[in-house]
Amino acid sequence: MIGLEYVVTAFLASFLMAALIVATKSFHGKLTLDGDHGIQKIHAAPTPRIGGFALLSGALVAGLTLDAQTQALWWTICLCASPAFGSGAIEDITKKVSAKWRLLATVCAGLIFCLVSGYHIERADIPGLDYLLRYPAFGIALSAIAIGGIANSLNIIDGVNGLASGSAIIVFSAFAVIAEQTNDGPILAICLLMIGSIAGFFVMNFPAGKLFYGDAGAYATGFVLAVIGIVLPARNPEISPLIAVLALAYPWIETVVSIRRRLKRDGTHPGAADRLHLHSLVYRSRAKRIAEALGHPEMRNPITSVVLWSLSLIACSITVISATSPGSLGAGVGVVFVCYMLIYRRVALGSKLRRAMATARRARIDM
Repeated sequence: MIGLEYVVTAFLASFLMAALIVATKSFHGKLTLDGDHGIQKIHAAPTPRIGGFALLSGALVAGLTLDAQTQALWWTICLCASPAFGSGAIEDITKKVSAKWRLLATVCAGLIFCLVSGYHIERADIPGLDYLLRYPAFGIALSAIAIGGIANSLNIIDGVNGLASGSAIIVFSAFAVIAEQTNDGPILAICLLMIGSIAGFFVMNFPAGKLFYGDAGAYATGFVLAVIGIVLPARNPEISPLIAVLALAYPWIETVVSIRRRLKRDGTHPGAADRLHLHSLVYRSRAKRIAEALGHPEMRNPITSVVLWSLSLIACSITVISATSPGSLGAGVGVVFVCYMLIYRRVALGSKLRRAMATARRARIDM
């Protein structure tokens, strides 16, 4: 099977590094363990949060097996991703890098990629925006912001076992299918390489959560996802640039909704952590009930991911089917947004009702 060697090589290198990290956590744990304290923490035991190094191992080792043309593009992507990966890795180890500086690092990484590679958003299939994109400076700036935004949005959904990495595998798979349909060998190889690299980490993260992706893993993966979303239609004009908007709809919708929610609340700012992300609400409600019904309450963490993978599956299915149709891709974004809001409002309303019922029960007991 064409490209299978990239998946296997990347998987083995990533898995071996992931297993090594887990096996040696007693030696490096003082620096790398993620504690169970914090408003967004929903795991019980301290766990290494440097899964990004497993991803890096798979990416570097498998990169050596690529053909010369693909290597030229791949090593450019890797080098330009260094600020994103580096800022995340420093945060994973020191826990002292602010969200503002990490966002700036990922945007800078995107800007460097656009300037070095020559790729940037040149069209959007959106009236008005396409006019502005006639000016390269605007396209480069928009591309840098989009790359930084996607990298950070993937980090936002990295809250339960397998959600960010599983969603990324789904999106890379969709991009791989489109690349194969357009006979774009280099992009297909890079997508397969990333799938293998993420999968090697994934088996240590899902369902048991023995290793976490960390900021380095999420930022690096989000960076490559955004870059492929820009490069694929740039290399293949028959493909609409909206494929990236739809395929990555779940993480960026989560980000936009989170920013809006925090701006509306007094005393908070867009970067403030809270427990109102969709995966947090599903974890505390729907996933909890499913896990209890199955007789395995400890499984509600991975069950949350299984439930929410559906958003990426819907988005990517429409993306593959409608890759050349801007209108269908735009409608697909609307479908995913509606699905997201329906799930969010249902679980949010359920949480409010349960809190109200619990308050009423306590009031009766006090009487």
